Amino acid sequence: MRFAFIVEDQAPDIDVLLADADGTFHSIKALSQSDGRWRYSSDNPESSTYAAGLALEALAGVISLASSEIDQSRVNTVKSDIFKLFDSIQKYDDGTFYFDEKFGGGREHQGSLSTSSSVVRGITSFAAVTSGKIDLPGDKILGLAKYFLGIGLPGSAKDFFNQIESLALLESKRVPVPLVLSLPATVYSLSKKDQLKVTVNTVLGSAAPPLTVKLVRAFHADAKHSTVIEGKELQYDQSSGLHVMGFPDNVDVGTYVFVFETALHDSGSENDYAIGGQIHVPIYVTGIVKVSNAEIAVLGSDLGSDETQKTLDLAGTDVVSLSANHLQKLRFSFQLITPHGHTFKPRQALLKLKHETKYEHIFVVRNTGKKFEIILRVYLSVRLYRSRYAQLNMNQHSLIAFKLDWVWGLIILSPVCFGEDCNFSLPLASLLFKPSCVFEV
Repeated sequence: MRFAFIVEDQAPDIDVLLADADGTFHSIKALSQSDGRWRYSSDNPESSTYAAGLALEALAGVISLASSEIDQSRVNTVKSDIFKLFDSIQKYDDGTFYFDEKFGGGREHQGSLSTSSSVVRGITSFAAVTSGKIDLPGDKILGLAKYFLGIGLPGSAKDFFNQIESLALLESKRVPVPLVLSLPATVYSLSKKDQLKVTVNTVLGSAAPPLTVKLVRAFHADAKHSTVIEGKELQYDQSSGLHVMGFPDNVDVGTYVFVFETALHDSGSENDYAIGGQIHVPIYVTGIVKVSNAEIAVLGSDLGSDETQKTLDLAGTDVVSLSANHLQKLRFSFQLITPHGHTFKPRQALLKLKHETKYEHIFVVRNTGKKFEIILRVYLSVRLYRSRYAQLNMNQHSLIAFKLDWVWGLIILSPVCFGEDCNFSLPLASLLFKPSCVFEV
């Protein structure tokens, strides 16, 4: 049947006719099922989605080769079967639709790509030889296009052929041509003043007819009811063919979901194109987050007061000097500010302290709501070293030197004894802090 159909199509000067087209049409139609699927033969009661595509393609061949017109009521019955077939189509959460085979029947298993391709081939073949449009659901036609576009490069030549042929058939105007809305990028930088860019094309990249792209709403990914943009129409740039929009001030660093919809300018062409409904796209907004209001303070033993507090310029090279004893604690705090001047609250902030000996340690900094803060204890321990250290005359009987160490994430000030008598009063230890901004977003 397919060979005769090809001869008729490629050589119009040759008449290829089917003697009993009406009877052949009836025999094929008799294998159809109530759910739109087809049986391979009368001996097998199981129905198949893949076989439905083959049957529709065969019926298209019968109509094309018929010497007289097939009864229109039978053609309309097949169109109804096609509508029923779309009731069993499978769907992913992102709006992608595909057909899957439910029947093995001892035959070679057909995957979703082969099955979907068979249905597309059958529907477009049948639509090409019948009068009038087959009014298929636009969202499902668009979802099928997304499926073929989103599977990547198939692993076999057969699957690759099915993919390309299906995309070409969807653009052949035998069924509503799907228009695919896509974004060249989903990550944007506020610091670089990036613009939101949207493109709408056919499945093979052809230009779409005149239309409008509207941002229905945008909301935070973790708070669906927090609308930050609503009812914004994107501007069309004729030079680039893109629909663009700048980000308003209330869109700051974070993860959002943008909801788009398209509308054709010519309402009369709505039956010629499948634009689907609303499209949800995750958008990631980035920017340079500044560390501000950084302070370091020495706290009293009861943590009730700041005995010493100094401001850190993390962008500078100044050295801040503080003194603390073993009964006191050190508090380091800072704020994170977005490009729009709002407080940035990441899921976790880490502070890395590095000693002049290159030893370093990473701390998890607590978020108090208004700022990030960490409190470290100061410990004094006695260690004997046979090396040269800067010596401090802490009392009249001993010469003491101090070394800054890290033990289990705690600042250790190790006094070093020179001489036999290591009994000494607890001193004040001098701490030097050289700021270095190691936090980036």
